[in-house]
Amino acid sequence: MAEISLGPGAEEVPLAGMLAEMLKSNLEKPEKKRDFEKLKAKVLIHAVDAEAKITMDFDRGKLTVYGGEAGKPDIAIATDSTTLLELANLKIKYGLPWYFDETGMGVVKKLLKGDLKIKGMFAHLGALTRLTKIMSLS
Repeated sequence: MAEISLGPGAEEVPLAGMLAEMLKSNLEKPEKKRDFEKLKAKVLIHAVDAEAKITMDFDRGKLTVYGGEAGKPDIAIATDSTTLLELANLKIKYGLPWYFDETGMGVVKKLLKGDLKIKGMFAHLGALTRLTKIMSLS
C-alpha cells in the first residue's frame, strides 16, 4: 500500500486533500504504483485563481502533501484550477503522456501561451513524466 500523508498546513488547503485522495485511488492501478515507487521529487502546485499552493514531496513510495510551499521544489506548476483538471485528464499511451488529442493539445497551447507554467520541466523531465502518469485519471 502506498504511504500518503498530509503534512503541516494541508488541512487548510482543500486542494491538498483532494489531490491526496485522487492519488490514493489512482495508485490502485499497478502501473501507476510502479511509477509512484520510483518517483523522488518535490513538486509545488499553485492554483493561481484559487490562490492555493501545495507541495507534494514524493520519496519513492511515500508522499507527504503540505499546505503552501515546503522547501525548494524540483518542479513548480502554476496555472488555474481548470487547467489542473485538464492535466489530470491527460491520456497515457505507450507509457507516456499523450499530447495528440484535444486535451493534450489544449495543455500544449496553454504552455505556449504562458497560461500554464512548469518550472523544472526540462531539468526533471523523468520526474515530470512519472508525475503526469500517476496523476492522470486514465
